[in-house]
Amino acid sequence: MAAGGALFWGINGILSNMLFDRIAISPDWLTTARLLISGAALLLYSLIRRQNIFAIWRQPKNAILLVSFGLIGVYFAQSNFVRTLYYGNAAVATVLQYMAPALIVIFLAIFRHRWPQRQELIAVILSLVGIVLLVTNGNLAQLQISEKTLFFGILSALGLVAYTLIPGSLLAENDAIVVVGWGMFMGGLAANFVAPLYHPAYHFDTIDLILLFFIVVFGSIVAFVWYIASLRKVAPETVGMLGMLEPLSATILSALVLGVSFHAFQVVGIVMTLGAILIMNVVKK
Repeated sequence: MAAGGALFWGINGILSNMLFDRIAISPDWLTTARLLISGAALLLYSLIRRQNIFAIWRQPKNAILLVSFGLIGVYFAQSNFVRTLYYGNAAVATVLQYMAPALIVIFLAIFRHRWPQRQELIAVILSLVGIVLLVTNGNLAQLQISEKTLFFGILSALGLVAYTLIPGSLLAENDAIVVVGWGMFMGGLAANFVAPLYHPAYHFDTIDLILLFFIVVFGSIVAFVWYIASLRKVAPETVGMLGMLEPLSATILSALVLGVSFHAFQVVGIVMTLGAILIMNVVKK
């Protein structure tokens, strides 16, 4: 389930790129569809499991954290990730988002005076150098990806930092699926003001609907439920290392399915970023 969840997240980016190539769909509308439907489904799943999904709202502090998580964490991270997919491709979007672990280490060092261990410092350096190589191919005077791709990719990584740090106390006291279900649902409501779900303004044929179904159901709902469920039976560091399958699968499938090609130093940058993820999880162990 851990491996399957990570793979589905990686495949989700590929399917999104295929959908963008097929029709002139707005990335903001796709964000609305993903978050609103996924959030409602996760909350319904929690109700079926006889969870009290409204108990989390009783304490004002939790309510504030939950709203912040939904808007700053979920919506900000996911909307910018989908925009990175739209202007770039699944491989670049996923690898750029994996700047987040390095940014979290830097954030904790600056604002909480939690100084990184030696392995974490090595991982931060590997990750940042890897990202630079990915976007420049070793030529600092010229970007190998569009400026919009880089801009939204950095924003998605910052969003993932918020997504990771904000809900800490909520996850300690509440079921993870309930927390993320509400986060996705509120993020979807916010996205709905930007691009309403009921007004896609596109004509979807059968293949488009199949792609959208897999993006929402398997790439969002099933992927998350499997990943969380695996944490109940497998050590977190093992699950974290299996999470490497997301950028790995996105990169390989981008080359095989979408025909995306990378220069030599870009490949080195991707490998360095994957190595940083591996080191981060070894530190946790």
